[in-house]
Amino acid sequence: VAPDTVETLAAVIGFASEKGLKVAPRGGGTKMDLGMPPERVDLIVSLEHLNQIIEYAPADMTATVQAGIRLADLQADLAQGGQHFPLDPPHSDACTIGGVLSTNSSGALRWMYGTARDLVIGTKVVQADGTVVKAGGKVVKNVAGYDLNKMYIGALGTLGILVEVTLKVQPKPETGQAIIGRFPFISTVTEAAQRVLDSDITPGFIEMANPVPVAILARRAGRGLGDTGFPLIIGAFGPEESVEWQMADARKIYESMGAVQVFSVKDTLYDLTLEVIQEIPTGQAVPRGMLPGIVCRASVPPEDLGRLYQMAEDRCQKKAIGCAMISHFGNGAMTLVFYLEKPFENKTVDILTPILAELTAAASDMDGSFTIDHAPVALKE
Repeated sequence: VAPDTVETLAAVIGFASEKGLKVAPRGGGTKMDLGMPPERVDLIVSLEHLNQIIEYAPADMTATVQAGIRLADLQADLAQGGQHFPLDPPHSDACTIGGVLSTNSSGALRWMYGTARDLVIGTKVVQADGTVVKAGGKVVKNVAGYDLNKMYIGALGTLGILVEVTLKVQPKPETGQAIIGRFPFISTVTEAAQRVLDSDITPGFIEMANPVPVAILARRAGRGLGDTGFPLIIGAFGPEESVEWQMADARKIYESMGAVQVFSVKDTLYDLTLEVIQEIPTGQAVPRGMLPGIVCRASVPPEDLGRLYQMAEDRCQKKAIGCAMISHFGNGAMTLVFYLEKPFENKTVDILTPILAELTAAASDMDGSFTIDHAPVALKE
């Protein structure tokens, strides 16, 4: 069902509760395979018709929207006022605001702006019995009571269906640039990234990767970006003069740390860089001739990112499995994508299973975590 009013949705959920029906809310459908398949679903509730901007106050830098609005549509409307909602999750062309918040999805810009929990100031939720409840408000300085908004973010709809949210928005930056440095060792990338964070540079994002994402970027851009070395991608945005000196300082750090090659990233290439960084976690951005991959996420201390990646790469090379990696260095969040020229079937899943088990144990030993996002059910069991 796809209700077109909050009242109708509440009535549907109330009816389902009375009849003991199992309900699954659906936004853009981009993350319906997270976790294990449900044992039973009687009713899928789509929010596709609850897709309106209810109130937009540019001067207050807030927007109240229905949860079914696509992120891309919201960004287009906010851009007319010179603003944007500063989350850049995967599937940004298809995902809905409700889905983004329910999965607590984010991207590289979280280093500058935070995650969804930092950007939501009000919620309206339909609970499991059909009751409609509100939390927070429509102004940034509303601090009365408990901050119940955070409870619903990342809850995957298990505590209720988000139907309306008030968001903090930001002015669109005057300009943005990035710089890509390629280093001979992944350990040097980690050291260079830490050097950047210890400097006067204020990066908008700081991404370390293996060569695969930059190879994909080079193919899309139709230009060379080097073919050796591990990349570190630093981005900055804001006034042009500030961005220019930050990129110049980053270049000096790269060169002092022994970067093999350094590339300035501006204009269209900058936009393509952000696009590839967003796409890698979908599993769809893989080298030419390869099929969409299995996506896993790890969260470990930043200084351990290189060690965990190197373990994954070593194991994959022995089994002839492709591996793409990108990570938000500042908070230790890593995405690994495993891919082949053919679909993952029982035999290849069996080969990957012990690798993922080893990575899970290693992440745990690093006081971190390792999860499988998009994969055949057999691999999740």
